[in-house]
Amino acid sequence: MIKAVFFDIDGTLVSFRTHVVPPSTRYAIAQLRERGVKTIVATGRSPYLIDNIDRKDFDAFLTFNGQYCYAGGRTIYSRLIPRVDIENAIDFFKGNPMSCAFVGVDFWSLNRIDSQTLEAARLVDFHLPEPSGMDGLSQKDIYQLIAFCSPDREHPLLRRMPGCAGTRWTSLFTDVIPVGGGKHVGMERIAEWYGLRRDEIMAFGDGENDISMLHYAGTGVAMGNADNEVKEAADFVTTGVDDEGIPNALRHFGLIV
Repeated sequence: MIKAVFFDIDGTLVSFRTHVVPPSTRYAIAQLRERGVKTIVATGRSPYLIDNIDRKDFDAFLTFNGQYCYAGGRTIYSRLIPRVDIENAIDFFKGNPMSCAFVGVDFWSLNRIDSQTLEAARLVDFHLPEPSGMDGLSQKDIYQLIAFCSPDREHPLLRRMPGCAGTRWTSLFTDVIPVGGGKHVGMERIAEWYGLRRDEIMAFGDGENDISMLHYAGTGVAMGNADNEVKEAADFVTTGVDDEGIPNALRHFGLIV
């Protein structure tokens, strides 16, 4: 029996076209909660940047692709990027013109804005902060770097950050997180917190960074708008985010009417 459902945000809960959660999806989530099923966000966003959903609709939050998880005002799991890797990244950006955001629980600091950054911001309806210097960032608690670059340009950066790896859901940027991390790690910690077995968990996603989550869940659901690689990793492929993808899948599995 499914006792918890994990939802990615961008492209899963939230439409890239409208930038909001479809009303039918919100109603489906309400039905889940009425039946006692835990509803959990699983996103690459930081807590600070979760601004396109109603947080009251969810019981727990997996953020930074699994590196910071919390519920009811309590931290369940927390893992920072090693400070030496942040220092190396700062040195790298000083000699390489690449836009990057250093992201913490309650802040994000952007070093520069370029065409890649602007395109990514339009995709997810982000308001970009004014670029700022990188002084002092190595002393802050950084959970994730967002490097606005194509896949081929991320490798020189990651070579300077041996304690980290990149994970993507778009070609516009990579989320740099501690090596060995991922949404599945956060899921495991939340499952332990609630006393859940993997076969009691369902997960919805659409991007490459959701693949480990779909594998971990007892039932992994790919959105109809997902890449083929994501669909191949799923147990079930539903319709797109703009075509009642989440309600359709929940009805298919008998979790809502």
